[in-house]
This record gives sequence, C-alpha cells and structure tokens, in this order.
Amino acid sequence: MNALREAQPISVTPGGYVTRNDQEGGGQTMTDPTATQETAVLERFRRADHFHGTFPLAANRVHSHAECRVHTHEFSELVIVLRGRGLHIAPGASWPIGAGDSFVLHGDQEHGYVDTADLDLVNIMFVPDELALPSADIASLPGYHVLFTLEPLFRQRDRFQSRLRMSQEQLHRVEPLIGRLERELGERPAGWQYSALASFMLIVADLSRFYMETDAPAAQPLQRLGRVISYAERHFAETPSLDTLAEVGCMSRRTLSRLFREALGVTPIEYMVRLRIERALEMLTTTDASISEIAYSLGYSDGNYFTRQFRSVTGRTPREARRITGHTLTSAALMRSQ
Repeated sequence: MNALREAQPISVTPGGYVTRNDQEGGGQTMTDPTATQETAVLERFRRADHFHGTFPLAANRVHSHAECRVHTHEFSELVIVLRGRGLHIAPGASWPIGAGDSFVLHGDQEHGYVDTADLDLVNIMFVPDELALPSADIASLPGYHVLFTLEPLFRQRDRFQSRLRMSQEQLHRVEPLIGRLERELGERPAGWQYSALASFMLIVADLSRFYMETDAPAAQPLQRLGRVISYAERHFAETPSLDTLAEVGCMSRRTLSRLFREALGVTPIEYMVRLRIERALEMLTTTDASISEIAYSLGYSDGNYFTRQFRSVTGRTPREARRITGHTLTSAALMRSQ
C-alpha cells in the first residue's frame, strides 16, 4: 500500500497543535508536548509579509517544508506540490499529500502540515477581489469552478479525495509556468505585473483543464456540478430549466438543488437570476444600451419583471444603479442627443 495512505489518524486542537493517535499506548501525543490548548494562539499570515507593495499576487517556493502549525491567511493560496510527501491538516482532519497535488485555500480556511518528508511545494498567493484579471471565457471551464469554489467547500465532506492530482506529465507541463511567474515576481523587470498576471492565468487555465481530465471517482460529482455551473454561465440569458440543468449534470433535480444550496447558498434558478442581474449591471455601467434593450438581451420580455428582479438582487432599480455609477449618459450618447 502507498505509504501516503498508511499515515495514522490525527486531529487538531483549537490552538492549532496536532495530536496523533498512539496505537500502541492507546493515548494521544502532542506534536509540541510543551504546548497547551489554553496558551496556543492560531497564527494568521499577514499580507504585508508576503506581497510586494499593493500588488495582489505573490509566490513562495518552499524546499523541504518543515512541519507547520495550523494557521489562516489574509489572502487566498493556490498550493502546488512538486515533490515529497506529508500530511495536510485542518481542524479535526488530516490528509496525505504528494507530488502533483494541487488545491486552493481561502483566507479563513485553517490548515497546516505535519509528517513532511522532502516536501517541496509552491504557494501562489493572491487577493481575489483585487486581481484585475479579464474573465473572458474562464467560466466555461468546469474545472475552474471545481478548483476554486467547489473542492474547497466540499473538502471536509469528501475527505480531500476530490483534490486535483496531476500526472507527472501534467506537473512537468505547469512547472515552467510556475518558474516564469516566480522570476517575474522576484526580479520585477519592466512590465513584471502584466507578465505575472499572464503567467498566473496560464497556470489557472491548465489546472482547470487538468481537473476535468481526471477519472478519480471522488472527483466525478464535483466535475458534474462544475459542468452545470459552466453551462449556467454560458446560457443564463436563455433561461434553461431546472430539468435541463439536471440533465447537464447527470443528476436528479433534487440532488442538483441540494448541491447548489450547499455550495453556493442558492438554488440553480436563483443562481441564474444573479448571473443575469450581474450581467445587466455590467451593461448598465459600461454601455449606452437602454434598460429595455438590456432586459431583452438577457431574456426578459417584460421590462417591469426585469426591474423587480434587479431590485430584489441589488436593492436598486436599473435606472438608479446607472445613475449612481455615473453612466446615465456617456459622451457618445450625449452627442447623439444634441
């Protein structure tokens, strides 16, 4: 059996110290025997210690990763394991990791590492709300939704079995991109921010594609849900029915609705309404299209119904939203009105 699968069960105290079941003695031993739950403080990694200025992207390659107490971050983190092995730990759980594993950690997710052996990994750190990345068609990649949203949410339930596990060939493909990202961030030549963002986008695209190529049984439910989200992102203006979405995901309507609520906090239909309103808000603030034209382009045949849905999501009418953002009339529209 793979040594990574034979690690003894462990648990994590509220203070972030690890306890490992002692099968011979029948008790538990602390990784740090001098620590107590009362004195242990959960560390939070600060953005200022890891990023250059205000740029919302950074990278840190760690060779022979030492054991690391459970902690949180002020940022998100894309972890790519290059070599070696270890145990990735979270409160009440632990999972073996090895070369080719990749997973996303969002700021408040507590985690750490123990039982590391020649563990080399790269942490790509980012602040999601500040990354000026073009969305383009990334939402059409089901693996993108799985990697950044679904797997982190279902990690405990799936016991980390639905994480991305790259083949050696896939890992070799992405390593040069990681190297380029590190060079841009480390040397900071002219245009380094632009190039670093481009490298990060290439890494994200490759990992998203790799996820959908895996045939691991534990990953398949998230793959199906990712396909539904991608379909909704592409076809929300066509208002697909719940039956259609369930068919795309190869699951029942009830299962699809339950998984959507667990993952996104809304039903599939509510999710599509939000997508339409988000697109409407974007069009209101970046185009001169009339409110009725925007409503029609998003599948609304009734302007009043569009306004009611817009208000229910944003708290404002479309006209108020456009006025607040200063896009009631662009210069081009003003010229046409004269």
